[in-house]
Amino acid sequence: MDITSLGTPFGLAFASGLNAYLPLLACAISARWLHLVRLNPNFTFITSNWFITALALLTILDFFADKIPLIEHIWNAIHTVVRPFAGAIVAVAASGQAIPEMHITSFSSLYGSGIVLAALNAIPLTGMVLLVILLIGAGLAALSHTTKSTTRLLSTIVSAGFLNIGLSVIEDVLVIVFVLLSLFASAIMFILLVLILLILLPQFIRGRFFT
Repeated sequence: MDITSLGTPFGLAFASGLNAYLPLLACAISARWLHLVRLNPNFTFITSNWFITALALLTILDFFADKIPLIEHIWNAIHTVVRPFAGAIVAVAASGQAIPEMHITSFSSLYGSGIVLAALNAIPLTGMVLLVILLIGAGLAALSHTTKSTTRLLSTIVSAGFLNIGLSVIEDVLVIVFVLLSLFASAIMFILLVLILLILLPQFIRGRFFT
């Protein structure tokens, strides 16, 4: 497994904390028509017509709701749960390329005069790895969502909400950049994620445990 290929599922998950629907929509379109993403076989339903249509409508709704004063705060509050969930789903769905089928194979060893048999059945590890990816995806989306919500709250206090539309546009641009990097340059997205985490995680931990 090339660890930098995790830049695709984790990059899309992080972007989901800013916009719950566009990263998943981009993943579905890229898998169905552009063949840029190899989906986890259990999540191919995201490429169905009804799912893509629903994601497209929700993406449009999110674009406008996030720019209307007062509505944006209600929308963000609702998506405190939705965005981490979307991040978890897109991370697992887009992990087909990054996570090959892995097994622990059986083995035996000879020790002294006796045979010590240490046999492990071929236990599939894929399920456990996908669970880890799901949790990391949810965590990354929760981190970017928390950063977004905190920034919006500070902007509302300082500017009475007048700067929030501009922040929303910047966030839209960031989501598009993250999605494009995740799909076309996963290694760069992986490195960028590491740098972002080094900056945001200490602030998040201090905010959680020392305030």
